[in-house]
Amino acid sequence: MINGHGNNIQGLQHLLKADFSTNVFDNPQTGDLLDYLQTQLRAIRNYPDSECRLLREKLADKFNLSPGYILVTSGSTEAFYLLAHAFQKQCSAIRTPAFAEYEDACTLYNHQILFVEDLNELNNVKPSDLVWIGNPNNPDGRYLRPQQLVAFLEQNPKRLLVVDEAYIDLCEAAESMASLVGQHQNLVVIKSFTKLFAIPGIRIGYLLAHPQIIKKLQACHMPWAVNALALKAGEYILDLPEQPTVALDHRLQESKRMQAELAQVAGFRVFPSPTNYFLCELEQATAAELKKQLLKRHGFLIRDASNFRGLRPGHFRVAAQNKTLNNEFIHALKACINAIQPCLSYPSH
Repeated sequence: MINGHGNNIQGLQHLLKADFSTNVFDNPQTGDLLDYLQTQLRAIRNYPDSECRLLREKLADKFNLSPGYILVTSGSTEAFYLLAHAFQKQCSAIRTPAFAEYEDACTLYNHQILFVEDLNELNNVKPSDLVWIGNPNNPDGRYLRPQQLVAFLEQNPKRLLVVDEAYIDLCEAAESMASLVGQHQNLVVIKSFTKLFAIPGIRIGYLLAHPQIIKKLQACHMPWAVNALALKAGEYILDLPEQPTVALDHRLQESKRMQAELAQVAGFRVFPSPTNYFLCELEQATAAELKKQLLKRHGFLIRDASNFRGLRPGHFRVAAQNKTLNNEFIHALKACINAIQPCLSYPSH
């Protein structure tokens, strides 16, 4: 794990007013979920179902697949490590910038790793066994339509395409690849419950793939890896009649508004994103200093993104909050940029 991830609030030395570093969504339905879990605490007195049968059956119904296509995991990150383990010592291509755990998992299990900025680059590099992409991507929100990914699958039948969809529910007009797993044996889709329902601390996710791949992963899977309350949370979420459409739409519109306003700031670059989070770059100052000043002066925390492979000292990530906080943040950001840019700079390429 890289040092300095989002929502890294432990050990802060200043009062936190709002966390703009986390790209989970403060779902209004989360309160009901937490109330429900309090009624299920007795479940921890017994071992959880090691096969996660009920949750797998619900997921199978959701995606019109058989349970044999589904592996429930302790968060999406466990799925990355299981894949890297099951296919250890192979060659992985990772589209960058990317969530660091793809690279960390592959490094742990002795993969040869290639880094590319676009899937089209793979035609010009050594063939890889696995290809890893976030869709939408973290930290910049890049999103590829299913048609583009299906074309890649068909053109590369011997490559296993790993699509991390942890943020798909927080992406405007996005379509999941999950229902296509049954049609493509070289497709793996990884999904998470924790981003849409703001429960990253409970660790619950799942992986969809051909049954032969699932069996290969199960051989590496620790028994009882998913705890009883996490299973209850997943089952509850899948039983909800609807998703928080209105609240999420408001949040996505706020993200667009923030992107548009910040794009007008001199010496500042915004990377357009269809998600609730977006990547920015300071041209003449470091994200580390901006993060320090925003927290010290205003109590706002941002994600210093300079530790993502391929990004620079000025890159940082912001996740939209409610309109009032967003307005305060924009004002604070402009004030801090004006204060630090005259005295800080870093060399260009």
